[in-house]
Amino acid sequence: MAATGGRKIMIPLDGSSHAEEAYKFYMENICRDGDQLVIAHIVEPPSLPSFSLKSGFNVPTEDWRNIIMESSKKAAALEEEVHYRAAQKKMKMDYIVEASKRPGDALVDIAWRTNCHMIVMGTRGLGDVRRAFLGSVSDYVIHNSRLAVTVVPSKRRGSSSSGSGSGRPGGDS
Repeated sequence: MAATGGRKIMIPLDGSSHAEEAYKFYMENICRDGDQLVIAHIVEPPSLPSFSLKSGFNVPTEDWRNIIMESSKKAAALEEEVHYRAAQKKMKMDYIVEASKRPGDALVDIAWRTNCHMIVMGTRGLGDVRRAFLGSVSDYVIHNSRLAVTVVPSKRRGSSSSGSGSGRPGGDS
């Protein structure tokens, strides 16, 4: 591959520190002149309060509206921040927002549709038991995408730069 240009790199961002670590890792270690970023923001439909027929037909529409508005505000703020960063670095960038209850599936689909060459994403650092029950978006993407996937581990909670901890890079347990 040529030393510059032509690559499309997808980075899923959701406003979390884990996704931010992946973005920073890309910028510090993978970024090349001429790269085009595809920023994917998967919005999981919010959990809305239910209502009961026992209390009549008082549907909590105001609560629903507030939850949806808050979610939309967060997504708009993230999009504004991402566009600002791309402009500062003079990078080409596409920002794609999709709603999905299956974020892993949505990410694989976006990467395929946009002809990406690589995916760089964060991980929440779930333990083995939690991952077995909850599943992992990064595991799904690794096993279902036909692209190179770089998974940036979350930083260990409570670890310092002095090196205390397990001694393993990333130290995910």
